[in-house]
Amino acid sequence: MASLAENSLPDNYTGLQFHSSSSPPTLVSLKTPTPTAGTVIVKPLYSIIVQYANQIFTNGNPRGYKYPLPIVPGGSCIARIAAVPSDATSLNPGQLAFVELTVRSREDPNIKVLRSFNEGPTEATRRLMGGWRNGSWATLMNAPLESVHALDEGILVGKLGYKLEEFGSLSQLVVPYGGLADADLKPGETVLVAPATGSFSSAAVHVALAMGARVIAMGRNETALAELKNLAEPGRVEIVKISGDFEEDLNALSKFGPIDVYFDISPRPASTSSHIKAGILALRAGGRMSLMGGIPGDIGLPYWHISLNGITIKGTFMNTSQQAKDLIKLVERGVLKIGSRAGMEVAGKFKLDDWEDAINAAAARGGPGKSVYFTPNAE
Repeated sequence: MASLAENSLPDNYTGLQFHSSSSPPTLVSLKTPTPTAGTVIVKPLYSIIVQYANQIFTNGNPRGYKYPLPIVPGGSCIARIAAVPSDATSLNPGQLAFVELTVRSREDPNIKVLRSFNEGPTEATRRLMGGWRNGSWATLMNAPLESVHALDEGILVGKLGYKLEEFGSLSQLVVPYGGLADADLKPGETVLVAPATGSFSSAAVHVALAMGARVIAMGRNETALAELKNLAEPGRVEIVKISGDFEEDLNALSKFGPIDVYFDISPRPASTSSHIKAGILALRAGGRMSLMGGIPGDIGLPYWHISLNGITIKGTFMNTSQQAKDLIKLVERGVLKIGSRAGMEVAGKFKLDDWEDAINAAAARGGPGKSVYFTPNAE
């Protein structure tokens, strides 16, 4: 039996539905899902619009993401819980929650999809996406129980003074936390984040600092690097510009001593970038490399250096449910700062029917430390 809150759910809800990536979406009325076992119903308050949404759902989908049609996009969001299933043991209607982008198979949590964005490469991932095709660009959404994380509003809002809209940055922070945690980053260690000036890579700098590490931030955007250097007291964040020359990059990194962890979150075009080989060679004996980037092809690796020095290379796709909960604890304890006090800002808030302005604003104003939202149920 579902929570009694199900009785107060409307018969239908409104979603921003796309029938193709080359035609405008429409606001449609959809049947409200039932909170069956393992499924929560939420009311999205602040639904993230990723900076490159215009390259996925409009303009012919130049990124080539695969998703079923028709579809209501929207992955992660800050929401109120509207109804819970009978097997929910801690979530309750009315609670504030962070809903993840990632959906994991309950039979095999290693099978994951990016909800309403990319159905993945296999029959298993396509089947998984089928049940979660409609996302948070809507007035209601169903979500896997394990992907819904309660936020302690009394602490976060009452004691720490955050605004609800500031919690949207969790969607950027939780991804690199997965890779850094998998690499077993420890307090006092030195971690190279390269590149470090994108949405998720700059978030990795914030997370690594909260985990107690010293950070070497590497990138091409000198203005963004300077902003990262100012995140902490002198010596906690060092910056290196990617030169395009491997030896020059390695010499620059060597000035900071042996590196314990190299966190790489390189974008698609970076397969031949000088920073990758330099980062690996800068690792100490026994060092670890975390691969979380989006390079679709192969990269060259210094084979002998890796084997001789016992370098561990760990790949991570997104994060686990428990890692999301652990990250939220860092915020609730005041260890990881978010929002304006961490230099993060809300760059735009839009109603669903203003979809074109919203997607254009995300492309123009989104990016590192900046969130653009749909507000289907703004409080």
